This record gives sequence, C-alpha cells and structure tokens, in this order.
Amino acid sequence: MIGGLAAAALALLPSLAGAAAAQAKWGAPFEFAKPGTLDVVAPQLAISGSGAAAAAFGIQDVDTPGVSQGYVALRAAHGAAGGGQPPIAIPGAQQILAAAYDGGSLELLTGTAPTSQTCCSAARAVAVSPGGRVARARTLVGGLTGATQGRLLTFKNGAMLAAVATERGVWVSQSAKADRFGVQHLLSHGGQMPETLDAAWLGGESSIVAWTSAKGVAGQADPRSITYALGSKTHAPRGPKTAVTVPAGHRIDELGVAARPGGATAAWVESWSDKSGAFHSVVRAMDIAPHATVRNLSPANRLASGLSFAGDVAGDQALAWQSCTVQAACQAQADGRSAKGSFGPVRTLGPVDASQEPAAAVGGHGQVLVGWVRGGHPVAATAPGAGRRFGAPVSLSSTTFALDLTVAVGSGGGELAAWTQGTLNPSVVGAASG
Repeated sequence: MIGGLAAAALALLPSLAGAAAAQAKWGAPFEFAKPGTLDVVAPQLAISGSGAAAAAFGIQDVDTPGVSQGYVALRAAHGAAGGGQPPIAIPGAQQILAAAYDGGSLELLTGTAPTSQTCCSAARAVAVSPGGRVARARTLVGGLTGATQGRLLTFKNGAMLAAVATERGVWVSQSAKADRFGVQHLLSHGGQMPETLDAAWLGGESSIVAWTSAKGVAGQADPRSITYALGSKTHAPRGPKTAVTVPAGHRIDELGVAARPGGATAAWVESWSDKSGAFHSVVRAMDIAPHATVRNLSPANRLASGLSFAGDVAGDQALAWQSCTVQAACQAQADGRSAKGSFGPVRTLGPVDASQEPAAAVGGHGQVLVGWVRGGHPVAATAPGAGRRFGAPVSLSSTTFALDLTVAVGSGGGELAAWTQGTLNPSVVGAASG
C-alpha cells in the first residue's frame, strides 16, 4: 500500500549566528522520500540541539478512509544529503500530530484509530532513537473522536508537554526527565468544541496551552474567545482562563502563541462581515495580561489568512501570513519584534500562491526564516533578527509543483525547509542552508 517510498535524506544544518544567518546560501534540493503512488500529508520538521534533524510526514489514500501511515526520516548531525536511511514507518500511527527532540531522541505525538476508520481515536507518544529504533508507543489520551490536533514541547531539563485537541476537548500530559508522561488532564469545559490549538515553552519548566472553541455542535456557533492555561514545574497546564473575547458577529479563525518576557503573546486571524455584507479578516495580537491592548498587524484593506506565529524562549517573535485582495491576488507578509522591542511596520515579502500558507521560524539567536510557495516554486527569506529587514527571497528549487512548505531553524542557526512535490506521484523534498 505504501510502495514507492525509498531513501530519505537530510542535510546538516550548519551553525550560523546573528547576521550571518541572513546571508546563508541554500544548497541544492534533495529528497526526504522518493515519489510514491499515494497522497502525501504535509511534512513537519524538528531539529535537535546537536544539529540532528527529522522530517515527519504521512502517506494516505484520500479515497479510502483509514488508509494512512505516518513516517519519519532521520538524519544525524554532519550527515550528507543523499546518505540517509529510508523513511521509518511508525507502527500503528495513522498520523504524526507533532514532533520534537528530547536531547538526542526524537519524540513523536501520533494519532491512531481502528483499521479502516479515520483518525483519530487515541493519541500516543513514540520515541525514536538516533539510530532509528522505534520504542513501544504509550497511549496518552483515548476516547477521541474526529480530526485531532497536537503539540509537543521540550523544556530545558528534558521534561516534555503533550497537548491534544479534538471535538471532545483539550487534554495535556506532562513528562519527567525519563520521558514518562503523567496522567492526562482535561482542560476544556463541558460543551466546548475546540477548533484551534497551540502551545509554547515560556522558559524553565513553564508553558502555555491556548485554544479556541465553539459551544454546542460544531458549526452552529463561531469561536469568539481565546482560552489558555499555564503550566509549571509541578504540574501540567491547568486553571483555564479567557484571554480575549471578540465582538458578536466576529470569529477567531486561526491562533498562535509564543513566549514573551514575563509571559506570552497570542496572535490570531479575526474575521467578520460588516453591515453592507463586505467580508473582513485581519491579524491581531496581544500580550496575555490584564487590560492588555489588542493590536492590528495586517492591513485593513486586505484579507488575511494562513497565520504562522513563531518565537524563541527569550521572547523574540515573528509572524507570517497570506494577505490577499478580493480578486485573490496574494502576498506573503510578515511582522515581528525582538524580546525588548515592539511590532513594527508590516513587511511584504512577495507574491504567494493563493492556496498556500507561508511558514515562519525563529532560531536560537533570534534570526527569522519565512518560507512560502510562489508560482509553484518554494522560496524563503531570512532576517538577522525579529523585527529586522528581510533579505531578498531565494528560490529553493526550480520545481513548479511545490506544496505545503514548512521551515525550521536549529538552535545553532542552521535553516531547513521541506515541502511536498508533484501531483500524480508526490514526493517529500527539502533544502538546507550551507
């Protein structure tokens, strides 16, 4: 069923710092997974502190519910493109919900369901060693229904936090150093139907989980509030609170959270129709604090969507989104701020395909990487710091069939991009700076 997948490759992410990251040169594209006959689920990237990297993705038959399989491709630090081992099928994983490194070991949050049923009925944690050995899966949350979202965070001491959301609620489970997750904790209240989920490490062993939800049956009410819960060394996030509620008639379509000195910031896409029937959607942000000010970031005369919000533990933040006219002429736009700065003017990076969302990442030195798809080409632009000017966009491949581009920056500064490529026989392709 999964025939056609073969050797994967990850390039070394070289250590770059500060302004040098903005001048990094990208190498030739390489294959994480060779072309296959089934559809490819958008890849996710994870980079360890030593420079090892992983690309997690899925293969599925969109015409047959339940026919799907999660994979991960590993590459050790200092590995050369083209010399990696084949992608590893994760037993029992229909989806890879999230991926993060815990030291040298890769941790996956996977979704599973009974054979021939669509995912997900349970969320599991699976550790993968640097050599590719897949440990026995541990069920974190069971009794799930429908589409599932997940996040994984790694704290400084090696502890981890898993957050899972489905139409039945939002759960969290926290691990100790030995990679042993504790008892699940339900965060959401009865009657909530979570629609978006995000989480962020706030430094030390502090964390935040945030989500939006509608009341009652999904689709009958719009999500108008952002709810969040904070975690600490002694316990996983708990005690949910409301960060903001938007006016009646408005809805929150997308959500992201990131660390800010002394707390966290929420950013979201808010949409509504005015009295004349004209549709509006804007990117807004606020620091999560009493009496905080909500700031509009995107232009009011354009439609915003596809929000990507990234940050580092120091509080540097970057946002990227798609900004379109009503005629679907779209641009990739970005904004950001350093840990001690404020959001500045919006920066327009260049045209973006209307069906493709941009992706943003912030590195260990505060450098920013934004990637997007332009005319089927994967492109990327870098800035030496959050809120600073971007360099000219760089085309990562000559292909005109790129989709689902994602990016990552390692703690040492190395940059990585991955995307799916092709339609009839799609593959997973990447590029690294070097």
